[in-house]
Amino acid sequence: MPFKSMRGVLAACCALPTLVLAQPSAGDLQACVERATRDLPQKPASTLRDIDGLPRQLLALRSYLRAGDLDARWSWTEAEIAAYEQSPAHEEALAALAWAQARFAERNPGFSLYVNTRVRSLDTQVERWNTNASVGVAAEAMAQAAPGACASSPAKFADWARGWRPDPPANLAAPGLSAHGQGRAFDFQVMQGDVLVAGTDSRRIDADWIHGGWARRLAEVMAESPAFEGPLRSPREPWHYAYAADEPAAPAGTAAGDSGTDAPSDAADAD
Repeated sequence: MPFKSMRGVLAACCALPTLVLAQPSAGDLQACVERATRDLPQKPASTLRDIDGLPRQLLALRSYLRAGDLDARWSWTEAEIAAYEQSPAHEEALAALAWAQARFAERNPGFSLYVNTRVRSLDTQVERWNTNASVGVAAEAMAQAAPGACASSPAKFADWARGWRPDPPANLAAPGLSAHGQGRAFDFQVMQGDVLVAGTDSRRIDADWIHGGWARRLAEVMAESPAFEGPLRSPREPWHYAYAADEPAAPAGTAAGDSGTDAPSDAADAD
């Protein structure tokens, strides 16, 4: 038999079998997720059920597992928001915001700052999480990696989820964890009359905020006030500043009302 033919026979008879690694079914992955959520407090566990689709649920779960004291960080209820809006702490926040708006207008004639002063409800946070494009990208990446982690060690799936890092990160906090949900952060947008000059669209950061100079101008104003810290660096949001007043906790009592103003039609209110 010719040498080439013999080599082909040997290759055919001695080839190692191809290993096919079993992938976990959707039910297996769901079981891993349920196991990872077993020790979550009631509020985040319930919120996960309001999130659309397993990928976005996974990404939110990661945040909940990493968050530490969830009860302390969790967004206020509507009753707590209403009570806060009748408190001295709310009046102090409004005064700090009014100062920032007046100072910005003084330093930038013809321009003004818009800010939504309303505490962001959990329902709003869930709605935005369910539709935000950056959340969708990060969630799909995590969902692609999750079956392998589940298959390799179901008992350690929570540890894997806690340590997994999205690249790039989503530009929203998981529902319930937004600092806006306790009146601890505000997003500022630059207006010229009724025209939005620099808003909260992350795709316009370089064009409007950096090259347009508004990130620097806003930072110069905020640096004059001890009430604000920022801007947010990860994800990069030059419009987002933490409100650093002492413990703006919701007082006891109930009241109705919305202290915010209507946002311009093409302006978003993002984390």
